[in-house]
Amino acid sequence: MAAKAKGKTPKKGKATPKRNAKSRKEAAEAEARAGMTKEQLRASGTKKRPSDANPVWFKPIMFGFLILGFLWIIVYYLSSGFLPVRTLGDWNILVGFGIALVGFLMMTNWK
Repeated sequence: MAAKAKGKTPKKGKATPKRNAKSRKEAAEAEARAGMTKEQLRASGTKKRPSDANPVWFKPIMFGFLILGFLWIIVYYLSSGFLPVRTLGDWNILVGFGIALVGFLMMTNWK
């Protein structure tokens, strides 16, 4: 009652959620793109990444594991077992395949 007496109304909650600036900007861009032809879209250079796309670092890491595993095995064969880790002996082949396997497993999640 005291709030009404002073001319203030008690807060019950927000009537409508506020839109953030980002959603307004995206809506404006979508509206602008809707009226463009294919040539205009291509010339504008704006590409939208899908929301389920992999992060930028995913492909380099994936290919890095594949190449590292392959190189591990090649170095083992070319050095006649002295490199990369001499104490592992023939287990170096398994280590190389294991590293490459990580790359292959990452490849199954590549979008």
